[in-house]
Formats: sequence, structure tokens, C-alpha cells
Amino acid sequence: MGNMPVKYSNHKSSSRKQQCPTSIKELCHQFSLEDLKKSSNNFDETRKLGQSLYSIVYKGYLKHNGENEYPVALERMTLRLGDWMFKKVIELHSQLHHPNLISLIGFCDEKDEKIIVYEYMFNGSLYDHLCSRDLESLSWKKRLEICIGVARGLHYLHTGAKRAIFHCDIKPQTILLDNKMVPKLAQLGISLQEKRSKSKPTMIKLDNDELHNIIGSTGHGYMAPECVRTNTFTDKCDVYSFGMVLIEVAGTNYKNTIFDKMVMLENKDRFLEKSSNPANFLERFPADKIIDPILMRLIAPQCLAVFMDIMKRCLNIEPNERPAMGEVEVELEHALALQEEADCGKSNGDF
Repeated sequence: MGNMPVKYSNHKSSSRKQQCPTSIKELCHQFSLEDLKKSSNNFDETRKLGQSLYSIVYKGYLKHNGENEYPVALERMTLRLGDWMFKKVIELHSQLHHPNLISLIGFCDEKDEKIIVYEYMFNGSLYDHLCSRDLESLSWKKRLEICIGVARGLHYLHTGAKRAIFHCDIKPQTILLDNKMVPKLAQLGISLQEKRSKSKPTMIKLDNDELHNIIGSTGHGYMAPECVRTNTFTDKCDVYSFGMVLIEVAGTNYKNTIFDKMVMLENKDRFLEKSSNPANFLERFPADKIIDPILMRLIAPQCLAVFMDIMKRCLNIEPNERPAMGEVEVELEHALALQEEADCGKSNGDF
């Protein structure tokens, strides 16, 4: 699931001609079920990489890109999804190409099995690293670089395609890291695509199934409040979810997630009763109460000010007050530049 070049095959299967759109047949290699079973040792439990509401992911090894043991991730879809999500993911990935989106290799649609094949991501998810005791693999500078990469990927989805695409499931678990710790957005299964041109402000009215899928996958913690309240989704909903990623990147450690800290710092009954708004939480408590203490002493004050400002703006309760992802990207790049400038000038380990 990395960003290495992918060679597509126009291999055709007569048994699938009626199942797959022409674009899929032309752009994606169609693997046999037998090959994918062999690649994963018949979907061995020890090969399991993760599981979601909609699929189970296994590690496999295939002949690809001139290698006999090329590592891949096999997303084995659950039957209850039906054809629509499976085809949607393949069609989307076939038309999207960006260094911060996960790369598609191919698929299998055979004997009631629907499997999507991605390049393997060697460093797991951002969530894995945030909850790890090993802070060296995720320095403050690296966290900023990862956030910038995610912002670029989201900006591309919102503005780089013919019609705007809303990811709808932005959280540390769906941000995967390749062998160079470059972030890739995964899980486009519940994404939404605007039917009109991207030149106008976009808003998608959700039906009950779409809202249920988003809530089921994303969870309330990362969802913009207006999504549930109005049954609509806009690009600013993704911005809100990204704001929650920023606060997780700064505050979560192996002891507590940022949600744990919010419960501990707020009055517990008040928090549980009113589902305290993160923007209010950020206003009520200083940065040193929120950010991981080990990180806090490594962050340049100027960088911290820019980071906190863009995080608060992303989490604004009013959607129209949130920045577009392009602006978020620029502000995070500014924060990184300030950090690098400070790192060059500091004479000791702390600010």
C-alpha cells in the first residue's frame, strides 16, 4: 500500500464482463481467488493486519513489479456490503493519483469473494504510532510532516478531481504510513462524490444508509456536529475531522488518548452529558495541559502558536468559519518552517 509505481494489466475475464464497468477492466489487474489465497496462506489469521466494520485486511505476497515476493494488503470485503461499495472504491482509486492516497494494485471478484489489493504499508497506521511508547519514530517535526501530507491528500480530494470528493472517515486509524513514514489516506469506501462541478460550493444530502455508514465507521468523536444534526456533508466536515486528527497528534500518547484527557480535564458528568465541544475544550485549557509533556518541551513557541490556531479553526462549531484544506496545508507548512528555523538556532534540547 505504498507509493511505488504500479503497472496495470488489461487482463479480461469473460465470467466477470457483466459484473465490472469497462473502466475497471481496463485499469485494474484482476487476480484469481486462488492466487490471493496462496498469497495469504489461505487468509491465515496470523496474516491479519486489521479489521473494520466492512472488511478484514490481510498481508499477502504476490508476483508484481518484477518481484516474486512483493508485499500487498488484501482487503476482503464482507458480503453484506454488496457490489456498490466494492465497485465504488475501485472506480475511485482508478481515477485518483496522488502521493498521499493509497495505491491500488487490483482486485478479485469471484465465487462471492470481493477483495481489493493495495500496496502494503510498512509502518501501519498513524494511530499505532501515537499510542506507542517509542516516541523517537514520531518526533514533533515528523508529526507536522505527516499532518501536511494528510492535508495535501484531502486538498486533492476536495479540489483536484472533476467533482469534489469528501473522504468522510478521516481519523488516525485511516492514515497509513509507508516505509518512509509518508502518510497515505485509506478507506475511501464510505466517501461521497459531488454530482455537480467542483466550481460551486458543495453540499451532499445524506440518506439514512449513508449517514449510518459514516457514523458506524468514523464514530461520533471525529464527526462534524452538523453532519448528524442536518444530515448533510460538505468539505468542511472533513476539515473538522482533520482538526480532530491534529488534536490527537498533539495530545495522544501511550497512556491516554486525547478523548481520555478531555474526560479527565472537564467535569466528567458535564462532558458525558453534553459531549463537550473540542473547540471549547481548547479555549478552556492551555496547550501544556493538552499536548503530550515530552513533545511540549520540543515545540518552538512560534510553531506552537500557528499549530494551535489552525487546529482551533478546523474545529470551529460553525462550518463556514473553518478554513479550506488548501489554507490548512499552507498554515501547517508555515508551522513546520518556524520549527525548522528554531531548531537551527537553539543551543539546547528544550525551548
